[in-house]
Amino acid sequence: MAVIGYMRVSTQHQKFDSQQSALEKYGVDKMFQEYESGRKRERSELNKALKILQPGDTFVIFKLDRLARGTKQLLTLMEMFEEKKINFVSIENNIDTSTPMGKLMFTIMSAFAEMEADLIRERILAGLSAAKEKGVTLGRPVQFEKINQALNLYQFTSLSIDEISEECQLSKQTIYTHCKKNSISRKKKKLLVN
Repeated sequence: MAVIGYMRVSTQHQKFDSQQSALEKYGVDKMFQEYESGRKRERSELNKALKILQPGDTFVIFKLDRLARGTKQLLTLMEMFEEKKINFVSIENNIDTSTPMGKLMFTIMSAFAEMEADLIRERILAGLSAAKEKGVTLGRPVQFEKINQALNLYQFTSLSIDEISEECQLSKQTIYTHCKKNSISRKKKKLLVN
């Protein structure tokens, strides 16, 4: 019976130190580490770890949020572990599903993990909203000179949108967005009549 460990961080700048130390101390036989968001369902290293699990094996993580950020995903994994007769251990949360109390704790803790992620998302959205109300420009800086040049070329020349895009170093979508925003249409060239 193997003990398989899984570690996850969201970015390359984060470290696995505390997770790795806890998993080594627990005594895992094989460890998988991944740089990926916990909300992402398809994760290559997690999939590799799950594929090698056999009945009687134990799947170990440092903390619930390292496995997933949503209750639904955690519960789906829990059902899969139960069907395959795989024990699940979350070291930091004191969960061991080989016991009835561990199964109950897993369900409760996964709900809290999702609530925490939702609260973080709400705080971010509230912060963005407050910044917008104060007049802070969000997103990439607007390049007014290039946009004005593109709008003039679009309106008063026969250059194609591809040529304007290349000339002004702006995407075609940006040009179209600003044309629509400013109600600008192409001026038709008058044909000379003899």
